[in-house]
Amino acid sequence: MVAEKMAKTFKLWVHTNRGTRTQPDILIPRKDFPGVVIGDVLEIYHPDEEFSRLLLQVEALPDDIQQKDTISIEQSIANTFLLRSYKDVLVNKIDPESVSLDMVELLFKDQYFHRSDMWRLMQTLKNKCVHLNKKIEFAEIRCQVHEMWSKGEKVTCGVITEDTRVVFRSSTAVVQIFIQMSSEMWEFDLNGDLYFEKAVNGFLSDLFVKWKEQNCCHDVTIVLFSRTYYDSQSLDDFPRDIRECLQIDDFGNVYEDFYRVIVQNERYEEWGTR
Repeated sequence: MVAEKMAKTFKLWVHTNRGTRTQPDILIPRKDFPGVVIGDVLEIYHPDEEFSRLLLQVEALPDDIQQKDTISIEQSIANTFLLRSYKDVLVNKIDPESVSLDMVELLFKDQYFHRSDMWRLMQTLKNKCVHLNKKIEFAEIRCQVHEMWSKGEKVTCGVITEDTRVVFRSSTAVVQIFIQMSSEMWEFDLNGDLYFEKAVNGFLSDLFVKWKEQNCCHDVTIVLFSRTYYDSQSLDDFPRDIRECLQIDDFGNVYEDFYRVIVQNERYEEWGTR
């Protein structure tokens, strides 16, 4: 990170947002940091722990903080970045371009977004500083910063610019899983396991464990499907009432597709017990 000026030492306080009354993420007196203006990006960290650096954007410059050389940070943010209250922190003014993000991933739940909603939200986030787990509200849209990347590395905070790619991910999506029941599913692999068992006890089990780790609660449909080829080259060899179910591939072979829905629109917090 590139600092514009030398870091200044402040005493750290924390504040909480209760009810409908909310305060900015950072409160810094104008008189103690005369060079800062609203919209500036500040870097905050303990002198002995430079690896845990927090970036916050100045939203207000209150004059009612009586203690000299004191700043206040919202408590949940301070806890996330291991910033200890009543301890000294260094505060630096940072060039936003030096901490720009290449990509940011936003996570939402139990909501439906139009593309127009996503576009409007992205417009409001430009030139904004975000950090890990930051909650974002715009109109009726609520989402949370999940992951961020800058210069090929995962970071915990940064600034969204015109070039930042914004990715939306839902933890309550509609998921349809199709499993092809081919003849190979009933064959054994080199270790003596059926491929069908590997699909159920391997792929699906690992997928559900990953969903649980990420607190996902998707609306799931699981469909088994298969294709049967008939020893015939013409649909005329079949009764009229089943011809509408038959098709012919590019090689002239007659086949029929079968589908079986085994799970339909189910939503569970814990799939491992099902």
